[in-house]
Amino acid sequence: MHGSETFLENFIENIGTLPQEIRRNLAHMRSLDQSFACVVEELRDCEEEYLKRAHDIISNLDVQSSEEHTAKKQKTSERDHVNGTEGVEEGDTSTAGEDKSQVGGHFWTDVKEGIVVELPFSSRETGDVEVDIDSAKNDGKSNSNKNVDTELVIPTTEELRLHIQDTDALLKIALLRKNAREIVEEIISNACQTYAIVDDVIKKLDLDLEEFEALLKSTGQYETALVTGIAQPNDLAAIQVTPNSPDWILAKVISHDSQTGMYNLSDEDIESNKTFLLPESQVVILGGVDRLNRGDVIYGVYPDTTSFYQATVVEIPKKIPGRDAFVLVHFKDDGDEHGITHAKVVPMKHIMRVPYGAIK
Repeated sequence: MHGSETFLENFIENIGTLPQEIRRNLAHMRSLDQSFACVVEELRDCEEEYLKRAHDIISNLDVQSSEEHTAKKQKTSERDHVNGTEGVEEGDTSTAGEDKSQVGGHFWTDVKEGIVVELPFSSRETGDVEVDIDSAKNDGKSNSNKNVDTELVIPTTEELRLHIQDTDALLKIALLRKNAREIVEEIISNACQTYAIVDDVIKKLDLDLEEFEALLKSTGQYETALVTGIAQPNDLAAIQVTPNSPDWILAKVISHDSQTGMYNLSDEDIESNKTFLLPESQVVILGGVDRLNRGDVIYGVYPDTTSFYQATVVEIPKKIPGRDAFVLVHFKDDGDEHGITHAKVVPMKHIMRVPYGAIK
């Protein structure tokens, strides 16, 4: 900061471009969010279309019940016996000696389900063994009384995958997923950058205020303004009834003589009618503490009393609409029967800095 600048002028100069930077970042994040929504919608459509296509392919496979297939074989067997062409299926134009694996579709049998499915997959040669549906359902064994050229094999998962696979569609889905991840990462990066900008400005403001406060204290203006602005009738104060005593109690200002520096105060205990005439050295006007950090040691009025005790700040001060600002503290030596110290709520108007010499 230049010597001719004030703290306020310097701060205004530093934050002059802040609204534009934040607005630009938020607008960019909004644009990214819209792009992400479009990509996700397109990705969802592609995935649903791919799954539907795979479902349709599997669903359109020709399925026959065991009864239909058995009846068909019996009818074919009877016709072949009459024609002398046993071993040729109905509609089969091949001769009895031809390789049946090259004619028509292949069948595979699910022993548990008792169904026969026609699939365009290779079969396995088994010699003179035929899968008998009824006996397969009972004991899983084939009947060797009939002769066929092949036993059909249930397709593997890899065979099904190759059957439904669409390389171009899978590549498009992969690219859309990659694009979606990149957009999300950019949104996160943009949000972190915006947060860092605001956080830096707040930290700079805190440092400037601390420097300004130190400057006022060094010139005596800070303390003078504090006393002049607060030492009014009916304002609260912490008083030390006996000089150099560790005990402080809550009182209310009745009057203050600026020439002698003496305070006339009344005890805030509702059961007491005491008044006190005390010098400024034994009086601390309350209300000057407004910035506390977690771990700060302070003096506060213990709940339901008018006595001050040493405490440690647990959470920074909070302000709730309709209520006075308050702070959560742990009072010293306030543990319960289990040794656990519970946080207490203390109004900020009942807080003061640790008196000089109170902690040794």
